[in-house]
Amino acid sequence: MRLLLDEMISPRIARELREAGHDVQAIKKDRADLVGRTDRELIQRMSVEGRAIVTNDVADFQIIHERMLAAGEDHAGVVFTFDATMPRRKATIDRWVRALADLLADHGDDDALRNRVHHLIRVGRGAFPSCTSA
Repeated sequence: MRLLLDEMISPRIARELREAGHDVQAIKKDRADLVGRTDRELIQRMSVEGRAIVTNDVADFQIIHERMLAAGEDHAGVVFTFDATMPRRKATIDRWVRALADLLADHGDDDALRNRVHHLIRVGRGAFPSCTSA
């Protein structure tokens, strides 16, 4: 599975995941061509590239996901994060890297999240339970 980190997520996370051998890009640092694109454009472009989008923008992407499914359109997947469980701070970058590395290890197929959303949740100090749904 390949990932794109939305604009609100630190590009350092993508860099560290790439250093560990994963195919992860960040809009802020790696994809200037995507800066300022609408969420709908992002999900369509990533569908072509086969990249699931990691985002904190649950409200907008959930609606896009539902509308695409209803219209019979495909996308490469969306990974939702939440500030309450995965805070976006420098001090939590290592948590993010571990959580996404675990997600990538558990969902190795290129289209593992095709037309699905995945909720990335951090609980406690060691576990990263999550939920995947259509």
